Amino acid sequence: MESRRNDFARTFAKNQSWLYAYLVTLLGNVADADEVFQEVCVVLWSDYETFDPETNFKRWASVIARNRVLGFRTKQQREARRLSDVAIELLAEEAVERAELLEERRVALHGCLDKLSTTDRQLVAKCYGDANRSFLNVAEQLGRPVNTVYKALQRVRRSLRECVDRQVNAQL
Repeated sequence: MESRRNDFARTFAKNQSWLYAYLVTLLGNVADADEVFQEVCVVLWSDYETFDPETNFKRWASVIARNRVLGFRTKQQREARRLSDVAIELLAEEAVERAELLEERRVALHGCLDKLSTTDRQLVAKCYGDANRSFLNVAEQLGRPVNTVYKALQRVRRSLRECVDRQVNAQL
């Protein structure tokens, strides 16, 4: 029994690079191949006693690997709705087309922030300067009701949006 295990270990070691490359080919990326490779290795080693050394290891392992790949892809599709290649291409084109507009809006926003009153600028900094800070924290720090802080920030955001829109539209 030990020699059978040793023979399998040698055969596996000789073919593991091929098996990994096979998985990368089927899955299209290294991260997914790493995950599935671990699963395939567990199955191969748990079933090594059923492997006949007189048969083709690559053929035997490829059937197991292909089944694991199909299971992996099915699981991914269930867990997250994947976008089609066409949708990804459309999003990529849109992102490139909008990059310039977004940069213009970012630059305009900085200019508009500079135009705010000191009090409004401080409110924006307190609310957005720390991702862990909530309206409640800011309200407590300012000694004001949460609703008042929320409404003040709404007013400032609306003012900033209108200012950015005006500046970007003036450039067109």
